[in-house]
Amino acid sequence: MTDIAPALTAPFPNGTADRDARRSRYLATAVAVTARYRHKSPVLFGPSALQVLGVALPTSLDDWERVHILIPQGMTRTKPRGVVCHRTWSAPTVWRTIGGVPLPHPVESWIQLRGATEDELVEVGDGLLRRRHPLLTPDELRAALIDVAGRPGATRVARILRWLRPGTDSLYETRTRLILVHAGLPCPVVNLPVFCGSSGREYHVDMGYEPERVAVEYDGVDHAGERRQMEIDARRRRDLQDEGWLVITVTADQLREPRQIVRSVETALHLRRTSLRQAW
Repeated sequence: MTDIAPALTAPFPNGTADRDARRSRYLATAVAVTARYRHKSPVLFGPSALQVLGVALPTSLDDWERVHILIPQGMTRTKPRGVVCHRTWSAPTVWRTIGGVPLPHPVESWIQLRGATEDELVEVGDGLLRRRHPLLTPDELRAALIDVAGRPGATRVARILRWLRPGTDSLYETRTRLILVHAGLPCPVVNLPVFCGSSGREYHVDMGYEPERVAVEYDGVDHAGERRQMEIDARRRRDLQDEGWLVITVTADQLREPRQIVRSVETALHLRRTSLRQAW
């Protein structure tokens, strides 16, 4: 069999347009792979299925170089370049097709992430429940996990369900939240709505502690250098500050030094709680 070379050989830089372009090119490769294996009734497996669905994966788990497929046992063991074949004793079940590519249920793909840490599984799980165009509701996710009970990986995923929070916008927000929780701080409310009376606007902070009016927001690079977006962000921050909110911004570089993030949030919560006690 002729090798099937992937359409993409290296990840694009961060940014919405680049991610969309990478996913589109990867989907084209997946279409070619599944068409070649059509007689074996394949579905995409693990990282490949999640990437096609647009779920962001931690760098250690993504695989844009190869297409992973699940096919029945006993099929040919020919391994063309760029394709990884996983095998199952039963016929793979198709949950949805995208561009003609058959996909299993997202929870099945989630439990197939071999080598993932528990925190990474939480990051992916949050991605299934994301704020914009979520793939599943929390109830649908729990019901699907019951259906896959006993399969490899299902027990680990069930163990971390309590850490999931619907409504996030990026795995970096989840990573920031987990840093705070692991440090012993209370779990902040995700996507917390804040009405600003001075401007009449309502914003949703990435995560926040409402009694203390402390917000923690992850600042990505999607809008870096865009003047209009910078103005919007500045006005938003000013409105939140006018409403008495302290906004702590976290960047990708700062995630490498989690102790600094914890110290900033812990100090802010302590100062705000002290102020509240004195006010009483």
